[in-house]
Amino acid sequence: MQDYLIRGMTKDKQVRFFAVTATSTVQTAIDLHYLSITASVVLGRLLIGGLLMSAGMKSSDDLLTLRIDGDGALGVVLITATGEGTIKGYVQHPQVELPKNEKGFAVAEAIGNGSLSVIRSIGKQQPYVGNVELISGEIGEDLSYYYQQSEQIDTIINLGILIEKDAKIRQAGGVLIQCMPETTEEMINKLNENANNFPNLSDMMDMGYKIEQIVENYLFKDIPIEIFEKKQVSYYCNCEKSRFYNGIKLLDKAEIQEMIDNGETISAECHFCNKKYEFTVDELKRMM
Repeated sequence: MQDYLIRGMTKDKQVRFFAVTATSTVQTAIDLHYLSITASVVLGRLLIGGLLMSAGMKSSDDLLTLRIDGDGALGVVLITATGEGTIKGYVQHPQVELPKNEKGFAVAEAIGNGSLSVIRSIGKQQPYVGNVELISGEIGEDLSYYYQQSEQIDTIINLGILIEKDAKIRQAGGVLIQCMPETTEEMINKLNENANNFPNLSDMMDMGYKIEQIVENYLFKDIPIEIFEKKQVSYYCNCEKSRFYNGIKLLDKAEIQEMIDNGETISAECHFCNKKYEFTVDELKRMM
């Protein structure tokens, strides 16, 4: 089934929400990067979070980058999402595996202490960069904390992944709920009550509930909502040889000359999809 994202608001315009089913998207990332179970859950959560956070961007040229720099075994975890619903990402050490703990997957332990960076590139404006410390390493809480600290927006984020022992994704999805400035205390209390009584997201998806049913019947129980948009989302890498060519051209001329003197074809590999691009000696000479 094709992954998709929905966007909507309560009918009184007090609260907006985004929700996504991303099973195929996360599975594609796992297959491309040969991820361990732990790395699959970590990157999967960040991919889901990235899809939700980028859902409000208007243009296909707009970009959102989320980067986690932790001192745990996984190292850097990074995703980039576009305004048209595509996303890509990678883990610095994709095969790291940690045993489960009392909370389940050892996500926080694998990430460690560190920071979350949020970079928004919108049109021709200067990119906006926000940084916060990781408060839990569970990703959902950290993204909510970013909104609270950097944008002063009360936000609930629920990220869910159900994964088999062979790293096959059974379900992956998430919900982002944000209160507008005029949100009443009564509405906030009702949302918190619904969230506190809400079962596990990925388990509900596995029982056959569609993401829009979960939003309407559980997270917004007794709260009228409207869904304005439904769009497809997917994992997609837009790398091409010309980008790597231009990147090599920026190197010091002495470095390029050294490559030429070695007389061998060199290769460059994309972090996001592992595709390799080769450059012959003649191509290197044209960069001089």
